[in-house]
Amino acid sequence: MKKLFENHFERTWLIIFLFLFFLIMIPFPFFYSETYIPAWGGIPSFLFGWFAHTAVTFVLIIVYYRMCMKRKEYHVYDEENEKGESEV
Repeated sequence: MKKLFENHFERTWLIIFLFLFFLIMIPFPFFYSETYIPAWGGIPSFLFGWFAHTAVTFVLIIVYYRMCMKRKEYHVYDEENEKGESEV
């Protein structure tokens, strides 16, 4: 756990995803409503906040994945498997 907070890359992404988590937990009117407020097509208006939050989360997951795959430490096991296969 200590090592997680020493790495700038992982600490930054941890903060980003924790922010998204806490943002969705706060009962903002665009995420939570006790009354039915119809929007386009009769869909409750707070669902559009969920749709937007979901889209942003998926985009950030894809960005995180691509950034991880550019880093050497995420390919350690790939290199070990290549060495093991070449010895056989």
